[in-house]
Amino acid sequence: MLQKIKLFILSHKIISLVSLLIVIIGGYFLIKNNNNSEASYTTEIVERNNIITYVTGTGQVEATNTLTLKSGTTGDVTYVGVKVGDFVKKGKLIASIDSSDAKMALENAKISLAKLTDDPDSLSLLQKENSVSESYNSGWNTVSSFITEINSIIVEVKDVYDTGFFNYENVSRLSSVGKDKVDLSEEKYYEVEKNIKEITKLYKSLSRASSEEEIMNLLNKSHESAKLLANNVKEMKTTFDYMVNYLDYQDDEDALSTETDINSWVDSSNSYVTSLLSAINSINENTESLNDLLDGEDKLDIRSAELSVQSKQDAYNDCFVYAPFDGIIATLTAKVGESSGSSIGTLITEQKVVAISLNEVDIATVKLGQKTMLTFDAIEGLSIEGVVSEIDSVGTVSSGVVTYGVKISFDSDDERIKTGMSANIEIITESKKNILVVSSSAVKTKNGISYIEMLNPSSGLPVRKEIEIGISDDTLTEIISGLNEGDEVILKTATSSSSSSKSSTNKNMMMGGGVPMGGSAMGGLMR
Repeated sequence: MLQKIKLFILSHKIISLVSLLIVIIGGYFLIKNNNNSEASYTTEIVERNNIITYVTGTGQVEATNTLTLKSGTTGDVTYVGVKVGDFVKKGKLIASIDSSDAKMALENAKISLAKLTDDPDSLSLLQKENSVSESYNSGWNTVSSFITEINSIIVEVKDVYDTGFFNYENVSRLSSVGKDKVDLSEEKYYEVEKNIKEITKLYKSLSRASSEEEIMNLLNKSHESAKLLANNVKEMKTTFDYMVNYLDYQDDEDALSTETDINSWVDSSNSYVTSLLSAINSINENTESLNDLLDGEDKLDIRSAELSVQSKQDAYNDCFVYAPFDGIIATLTAKVGESSGSSIGTLITEQKVVAISLNEVDIATVKLGQKTMLTFDAIEGLSIEGVVSEIDSVGTVSSGVVTYGVKISFDSDDERIKTGMSANIEIITESKKNILVVSSSAVKTKNGISYIEMLNPSSGLPVRKEIEIGISDDTLTEIISGLNEGDEVILKTATSSSSSSKSSTNKNMMMGGGVPMGGSAMGGLMR
């Protein structure tokens, strides 16, 4: 093949030379044409706008709370006071079961208890019971007074250690023995302070109507606190006397004032030790006197009869079903004359929520209190606002996918919305108004750095400019820094080739509806 080409060239030298020149000239113009390619740019102006980001989902309408109504016993239904769809208030009688046998058993139990407790003289028994009640009431008053005054004393004592006579300047002048005395006294004070805080907390958790056992326990603990305080202020008095003698402060005004306060605290704490012990003894004596009066019957028999009354009372109460909260009767199976089952119906709260599930990516942006918009497939045109009211702390894993439950409360209700309906939810996760924005397509990222391209006014070529971006939706991105309102940024770049041929120029430079990319047409594209 090569030999034939060689023979052809040698025998046709002029034709071969002309062909070579044609190839060289064509290549030259081809390269020149490629070098004359021009770039055009689509731009936009940086402006202010609003960005709102959403998390969307679908869920179902549920009642805030659903409860199965149950009777504590079985029997014939004698009364039904509601129907499905009724709104009922807490405590409303829903239904009752035949209670005649339970009522009779309760009355017999009460009679049996009365036979055991009516033997003592009624007036004497009443007097003894009143004495016990009065002693507990008096004990409570003593504790109340003690708690109020002891908290005041403990603050005053602390001031003496912190900034008063036992301050750092006075203590620093003592001998090592004196300093040890002060340290020991202060340590005991902090023990007393801790004890008083505990007894005060216990006191605030109770009331005059608390059980006798609770009040007696409070009295005993208060008595122990009073003794601790009395010992502490006595120790404080001994340390004070040592300091006065050592520092020769007998006539010092601060020392005299502190001595008066300490003596007052000693008197008050000793007084409460006595009064609290007296209250305890009074309760014990009156209780013992009452028990002596009741000893005519075996205490265990009386207690057994009391328990029997309570048991029969509970059985009687089980015959009646009351609404435990305000709500709507969703279902009702109880019918008068029929035997009751374990369930007589369902009560739901009037308020409704929408329950949805979100994946682990979306849930990271959802927070309690965020505003939502809800629409319903079954109710055309209805759109109501809501708020995120609950978020599961622990996700549910299914087929390797983690989801979290979220509940949306309604800001307003509509009677057309029914439990079980499907709902579409948009949760507003972030909203910013009047911020600098550009189209998201203009923003590029490389090595973790965001930038845009702008045209250099001098060269007309694109240059990069680093920017800091904020939130973004499907189309817009927030510009935090790096650009100003009115700046012109490049959205996209297009390249076209030019030619000396007029028809070729028109063909290659036309865009859209055939407007040539030259003169004013180019300016129309450059925003």
